[in-house]
Amino acid sequence: MGHYFIGIDLGTTHSAVYYSNASLVSNEQATSKIQQLNIPQFTAAGQIDELPLLPSFVYFPHQTEFLDSDFQLPWGKATSIVGQLARELGSKSSGRLVQSAKSWLCHSQVGAEEAILPIDALEEVEKVSPAEVTQALLTHLVNAWNTSFPHALIADQEVVITVPASFDPAARVITEQAAKKVGLRARLIEEPLAAFYAWLSDQSSWADNLDVNEHILVVDVGGGTTDLSLIQTVEKDGELGLERIAVGRHILLGGDNMDMTLTYHLAGQLAQNGTNLEPWQITGLTQACREAKERLLSNSELSDVSVVVPSRGRSLFNNSIKATLTQTDVQQLLIDGFFPESTFGEQAQKVTRSGFSAINLNYESDPAITRHISGFLAQQDVKPTKVLLNGGVFNAELIRTTLETRLENLLGDVNLTMLTPSHLDYAVAKGATYYAQVQAQGGVKVKSGLSANYYIGVASPMPAIPGMVPPVDAICVAPFGLEEGSDEQMLPNEFSLIVGESVNFRFFQSKHNDVETVGKVISSFSLGLLNELNPLSIRLDAGHYQAGDMVRVYLTAQVTELGLLLLQAHDTNSDLSWTIEFQVREA
Repeated sequence: MGHYFIGIDLGTTHSAVYYSNASLVSNEQATSKIQQLNIPQFTAAGQIDELPLLPSFVYFPHQTEFLDSDFQLPWGKATSIVGQLARELGSKSSGRLVQSAKSWLCHSQVGAEEAILPIDALEEVEKVSPAEVTQALLTHLVNAWNTSFPHALIADQEVVITVPASFDPAARVITEQAAKKVGLRARLIEEPLAAFYAWLSDQSSWADNLDVNEHILVVDVGGGTTDLSLIQTVEKDGELGLERIAVGRHILLGGDNMDMTLTYHLAGQLAQNGTNLEPWQITGLTQACREAKERLLSNSELSDVSVVVPSRGRSLFNNSIKATLTQTDVQQLLIDGFFPESTFGEQAQKVTRSGFSAINLNYESDPAITRHISGFLAQQDVKPTKVLLNGGVFNAELIRTTLETRLENLLGDVNLTMLTPSHLDYAVAKGATYYAQVQAQGGVKVKSGLSANYYIGVASPMPAIPGMVPPVDAICVAPFGLEEGSDEQMLPNEFSLIVGESVNFRFFQSKHNDVETVGKVISSFSLGLLNELNPLSIRLDAGHYQAGDMVRVYLTAQVTELGLLLLQAHDTNSDLSWTIEFQVREA
């Protein structure tokens, strides 16, 4: 039985799997030994093909749409349709397709376990939760692997799953839980960082392309999200090293927005001519616009492309609706709309929002990716000298060259170099595989140490005094420079923890970068020396205790590879423990 490193890109629009055989890989051979898994999926009723990408779409067909025999996959009968056929069927009807489930995992108003998808579900379609869709996609990928490697089941392999750098703690936990439910022992890595690892895997000597104290900007524009990260080259003990120093916020903006822009442009033209499209036709038009966009962007000499929207009726062609998408449309709407000129420090524009809105994803109001980049760089006060692009959007040379020009103008006198990416559609999965190799067998690692000391507030019990709340001291739980993914640390003192009722946890950050020791106490009278961060208000399960009980505990602290501070409170009198999670990168 072989032992494998497996990288899974669980994408908003597409998912992919790469792998390498641990017994055959050495650091020098890393690139040549990383391979892609072709994924069996329905491409027509009863027809299965192995494709390099699995579209992240789930379709719930009507009971009369297919025969039972049409649902047979290599590993058994399917209950829903996942992948290429799901995407195609969803473009021809409404109320049966789930897409962009990953973005719902970190929705500010909808719980990941809440059955809300499809958002436009027909009455006969039973809604599912974003977590269930995530699990369904992972199940399909797990079955695809186990069918190809029956003697090396994926449950026994080293698996890395990629997530957006901007995923909040709850979304990360849901992804990990979904992985566990399908039998995976998986760790998570950020998508932009995975893309950078893919670039590293392609270099015979990466240090030859970088200098000390350079900043590399990773711009990852996928189907539904834009992720930004900054990596810095550092010198330590005479050797060149890499540190990830900043990540951007969750930006729901990507290639899907571009497709919808073209869709509404053509829908508006049709409406002016007296043709108003129904919702299901808008879905079909979006698919047609995506294909037309790709043709026009890949061939600048092509002046226009006809777009056909089907209508219901006996004759597809007699009832079809036709429109034309031109090269000028694509360049004006996409280039000017998503990649306009921007100055350093310019922020994304905000618009006045409607008092009421339908429940949906929290889309960005400003589509200008260049302004989001400008605001991110200004916040970090950094002008990068290298840029690595990732994501299918950049398959279009026009978009790549446009963004390069915009960044050169934005950064002014900086001598900017564009790094050559791995395959733009597959780099994240490939990089996740290489990351798994590096973790197990050694090699260059992108470190991500904390940029400050972090503290948690601990109340000091005192008698009631009129007009005075109990003072709070700050206890250092994670010191400056602590590398993400390092071993947990135990605090030297014991504490009392309130369980079974809602309580507040206060967090603080040092204003300096002098390393503190774990357990160092900053008294309540000196809290002005620290920056207070957003508090957490949560209720910890009481277990066998009564609500409101104070439990004697000791604390351990750890920062995960995704920048999540995990505080574990361990009961000194039983096996119970409680976890408090805080995202230090958002501080």
